[in-house]
Amino acid sequence: MPSLAWANLCHRPARSLATAFGVAVGAVLVLLTTGLAHGVIAERAEREARVGAHIMLRPSGSFGGGVVSNQPAYPLERLPRIAAIPGVRAAVPVIQYALPSDSGIGFRLLEGVPWADYAAMSGIQIVAGRAPQGPDELVIDREQARSRDFQLGAQVTLSRHVFTVVGIYDPPSGARLKAPLETLQTMLAAPGRCSMVFVQCAEASQQEAVAKRLREAFPTDQLVFVRDLPGLYARGLPALDTFLRVVIGLALMISLLIVSLTMYTSVVERTREIGILKSLGATDAFILLAIEQEALLLSSAGVLLGIGLAYLGRWWIVSFTAFRTIEFEPVWFVIVAAVAVLSGAAGALYPAWRAMRLDPVEALRYE
Repeated sequence: MPSLAWANLCHRPARSLATAFGVAVGAVLVLLTTGLAHGVIAERAEREARVGAHIMLRPSGSFGGGVVSNQPAYPLERLPRIAAIPGVRAAVPVIQYALPSDSGIGFRLLEGVPWADYAAMSGIQIVAGRAPQGPDELVIDREQARSRDFQLGAQVTLSRHVFTVVGIYDPPSGARLKAPLETLQTMLAAPGRCSMVFVQCAEASQQEAVAKRLREAFPTDQLVFVRDLPGLYARGLPALDTFLRVVIGLALMISLLIVSLTMYTSVVERTREIGILKSLGATDAFILLAIEQEALLLSSAGVLLGIGLAYLGRWWIVSFTAFRTIEFEPVWFVIVAAVAVLSGAAGALYPAWRAMRLDPVEALRYE
């Protein structure tokens, strides 16, 4: 039986390949969308968790699942009071500014930091070039240095401001691009303001006690533990799960319609062959199984092709866009395979039912 299904597919190789490619499109859609969404969230949370701080203070209501507000609103005048809280070792202000990427896909995050204080807190070091000293100087991490546009000595324009890349730092921490805090305050017309303040505790074990004191001193501020950022970012986009379900539904419909159309066309073309099989004693179950096997072979081939294309797409996105992390989680491979196989089997039901209803005598007369 499998050899019969395989022979039928090989009889029309172009159509079989086109059908498998159609199923693969659905698989690529699911894998790249989920991988991109989870990768971006996980990478940003991981990078911000490396800043060396324990607590993040932001204006009330400004933390929304990683969505960056480009207008700094936290007053720097609070820094001395924060630093004076018992148990606080350092309080470092940061501005985060989201810029559209050069490719037009995604965004690039630029941070304004007081370099000496930020480096002391996070432990990052300049591994090539030097630290920023002037208002128009920029430092980047090793990953960003892979881009041809961001090399030592290069001039780059960000939001109509020309920067010179003067250093490369490591390990990764926060945004990949860092400029002086004062420069971003000027760019955003926000003197004396920042996006957030990272607070480093003298003892990590005392961060809950320090957080309690900070809440008492600044009751209107939004306080976030840095250790909680990965989970907060993952839960902070309530529309993400809905969007992913829609994508899975689209992939299901694509696979179902493509397989259904292909198998229906195949049944129509092979009406005489089906009539011959039935006249030789083939049962309805035999016909049903043969058509379903063809559909499952097409769906399986589409899944394998889709996985390969998804890896190719990941390479292209990472190489030529602002996105640097796309995570393919094993569970999504299982979901993609299940969706493709089930939709393929469902799509073949009507063509199989039509083939089972064929009258052998009428089928043999079919031209």
